Amino acid sequence: MSTTGKRYMDRTHDRSARKVLDARTKAVLNEVLTEPRGRALEAYLRSRVAKQA
Repeated sequence: MSTTGKRYMDRTHDRSARKVLDARTKAVLNEVLTEPRGRALEAYLRSRVAKQA
């Protein structure tokens, strides 16, 4: 689990959430999911390069 999730659960004492995603991870997943079949890897790489630049 990411640090963001651990801190959230420590702060709220809510153990029902299995995973808490940060904004960057959510943006990458949304980018990948909107691509047509066979283009997900390209979308992932595009979003990673765009975030680093």
